Amino acid sequence: MTFYELLDLFTFVSPIVLFVGVVTGVYCYRSLDLSHKVIMYYLLIALSTDIISRIYGHVYGNNLIFILIFALLELGVFSILYYNLLKKNKKVFLIGIGIAVLFMLWEIWSLKMLHVADFQSYSKVVDTFLIVCFSIAYFFEKINSQTQTEWDLFLLNSVILGFFSLNLIFFLPINYLINETSILKFYFWFANLILTLLFYVFLTRAIWKNGRTHKQLHRGL
Repeated sequence: MTFYELLDLFTFVSPIVLFVGVVTGVYCYRSLDLSHKVIMYYLLIALSTDIISRIYGHVYGNNLIFILIFALLELGVFSILYYNLLKKNKKVFLIGIGIAVLFMLWEIWSLKMLHVADFQSYSKVVDTFLIVCFSIAYFFEKINSQTQTEWDLFLLNSVILGFFSLNLIFFLPINYLINETSILKFYFWFANLILTLLFYVFLTRAIWKNGRTHKQLHRGL
């Protein structure tokens, strides 16, 4: 099996992992806390975007617009997550989100005027950067409040911070990765794909663990 065949094969692993995550979320839904319900919806959005973008790309030969659409939806989901987790500076939080959403909508609208070679997903960079900021803000808020944090939420926030920090590094040179003709870009795509799959697997496991824990607590009562 060549590297290209392996890369192509792994692209089909993503929707399978996402589907398992969504099914797990639906099965455990009544037992999940709010944070993990939001995570389940994130996996559902990722799965839907993955499938639709594949179909769209097959029909029209280009599905880059879905990077922007997913960035907008992703920011929306994690904004809901951290709006409920963060207790301070919510006005600043909402203003920042509002500005980011307007910028993303503008970039989606202006995409039709760009050539593929000029594509640069600033929306994805903004989305990823803000999620990293949310995660760091959550850490600082918990440190300053000196209140006990659930281990599951602490671990979830840590993984979110790690994943999106690495994701930010990946998407900064995306224009180069799209237009570069050497094999190097495929190694970048493959590394990001593996990282994303591991992130989805972690989220699926977190949903399952959270649902199982709450079920056991209810049975104990």
